[in-house]
Amino acid sequence: MNVSSSPPPQWDRMVAAPCQLTGFAAAMTTMGYHPLYLFEGDQRALALVRGWTRGVRRVIARANLFAAGVDGGFVTRAVEAMAQLGVSYVRVGDSMWGLGKSETTNASHGARTTVIQRHTFVLDLAQSEEMLLRNQGPSVRTSVRKAERAGVEVREITTSADLEAYCALARGTSARVRSVSAYTDFPTSFFTELFKRMTGTGAAKFYLACIDATPVAGAIFLCSKERMLYFAGASTRDRAYTALQAPTAVLWHAIRGAKRLGLSRFDFGGCTPTEDPRDPRYGVYAFKRRWGGDLETFYNLEVVVAPALVWFQDRVLSPLWNRVHPFYFRLLELRKALP
Repeated sequence: MNVSSSPPPQWDRMVAAPCQLTGFAAAMTTMGYHPLYLFEGDQRALALVRGWTRGVRRVIARANLFAAGVDGGFVTRAVEAMAQLGVSYVRVGDSMWGLGKSETTNASHGARTTVIQRHTFVLDLAQSEEMLLRNQGPSVRTSVRKAERAGVEVREITTSADLEAYCALARGTSARVRSVSAYTDFPTSFFTELFKRMTGTGAAKFYLACIDATPVAGAIFLCSKERMLYFAGASTRDRAYTALQAPTAVLWHAIRGAKRLGLSRFDFGGCTPTEDPRDPRYGVYAFKRRWGGDLETFYNLEVVVAPALVWFQDRVLSPLWNRVHPFYFRLLELRKALP
């Protein structure tokens, strides 16, 4: 297994998912991750390591491994390579990306490996736009029409002013989420880097919805050769605009855009199936289900390499991180701004 802090030639042409691209890796460095590029033959994986700090690496390092389009044996060897480098915990995939069932089955699972089942709704874009709209739940169709009547206009972000408008919406959305739950939000520098590195190649699409020139919602979508994935969204909570369904208008605009690009599938991102309205995850699941997609399953692996260190990280470092990470991101942004 080859492991490098720099991508080998033609990396972006050989990976299967946008989360493995060098542009995505560069954006994640704004959140304190260190990218490692793993390759063997024509198979590729990107590891994003937090705590890649000389002297304390073996105590604090954890990694997310993105390994789309590879076989189970490669996954096993990649995890072993990370363990040899002193990473005490490896998660293969996350709530939006992971392994298929065969890759999960064929990966070697030790006693300290947990398989996590994930779900997402996916639209088949071979349908006509008329059929896509017809297959949506009545509430989605009503919301789409309401946004149209209200004059919601959705456009692709191409200017720094529109990007800053999206970032302002994202900051407000993150603050609302953090007020009710532990949540690691994205710093403004992450969106800026993602926009700079990935929109020019079509690997990312940024959209902004406005009403009378006022930005009210936006979203980011990441694209592979066949699929567009709903990666992040933001919206205002100004009561003058919340009832006008701008987030729904953004999604519908993106779905039609993906179809016109010739993509075959639209992925709504991860969700947790639940029929309990009291479950805090129910709202996201119910909203995504209304669009008429098929519920698909994929898998993550959680590999505990060093149990004692992972216990320390979970009980001590993670709660601390939840409190201080906004300040840490700000320090990183200030450091990059220095001449």
